[in-house]
Amino acid sequence: MILGVDPGRGKTGWALTDSAGGLALSGICPTPEFGRVVAVLSSPTRQWEEKLAAWTLERRASVTAVKCAALGDGTGSPQIALLLERLSVKTVLVDEEGTTLTARELYWRLHCPEWWRRLLPRSLWVPPRPVDDLAAWEIALRVLRGRKA
Repeated sequence: MILGVDPGRGKTGWALTDSAGGLALSGICPTPEFGRVVAVLSSPTRQWEEKLAAWTLERRASVTAVKCAALGDGTGSPQIALLLERLSVKTVLVDEEGTTLTARELYWRLHCPEWWRRLLPRSLWVPPRPVDDLAAWEIALRVLRGRKA
């Protein structure tokens, strides 16, 4: 699994992605609580889905051990990088420019829009929830595609 992280001032998106780029689990937590997410992921028990349920927004597949972390280079990344050291995996800094726009597209790929929304121009399709977790998924996908900061 690759852990993608989209750091921010108020909230941090995270996503667990398999080696093929498929989304397994993702969520958003307040940035000060991201250390708790890292603590769960660094624990030897595999009850991560239960322990991360409070912050989980997407659950698509079962999760396994984190092999690599992909961290967006935006706001708060130095503090998040320090937390990721607890995972004892390689952390890759990734250029996160444009990830929020891509995250919107990813949201609509996962959740087919209602019929009436399809009548609107795509630029007006705004997801009904924050998509920081899907921005983190895009950050992880960039590592898989070899695009780093």
